[in-house]
Amino acid sequence: MEREITCCISGHRPEKLPFGWRDEAAYSKLKNAIRLEIIKAAESGYRNFISGMALGVDTWAAEEVVNLREQGFDVRLIAALPCPEQDSRWPKDARERFKNLLAKADGVYVISDRYTPFCMGARNLWMVEHSSLLIAVFNGRQSGTYNTIFHAECFGLNIVVINPDNIV
Repeated sequence: MEREITCCISGHRPEKLPFGWRDEAAYSKLKNAIRLEIIKAAESGYRNFISGMALGVDTWAAEEVVNLREQGFDVRLIAALPCPEQDSRWPKDARERFKNLLAKADGVYVISDRYTPFCMGARNLWMVEHSSLLIAVFNGRQSGTYNTIFHAECFGLNIVVINPDNIV
């Protein structure tokens, strides 16, 4: 994977968003904002899009990359999993969605062979190390996305932030 044409995407899980799953209009606006940033990146030459495949923003972004590829965009979905059992405690429908997305991914990288307290952070760092652009859905609060942005700044990535508090 060439770093120069690779973008990673990070963001909050639904329960950390100001509207969670409950506000369909805000949810749709956020998904559209993510889609538009992915399109801008693709039009700027980015071809590889890395998703950490977590619930919420990661999953929505992965779905957008797959949708854009199916519409003819020259983009690839790279799934970066912290560990093989990432989805083991998710609701059944979320696990099925996850498996379907993994089947459509152009590449799957598993960071750790088992869950550890550090595998999520290691996944985020791997994504940054292999990218030159980060699209982050971030509201300024301490989180894994906060740490990902910090690492992206240290590695000199271009960073696009979508603030979900401004979506509502």
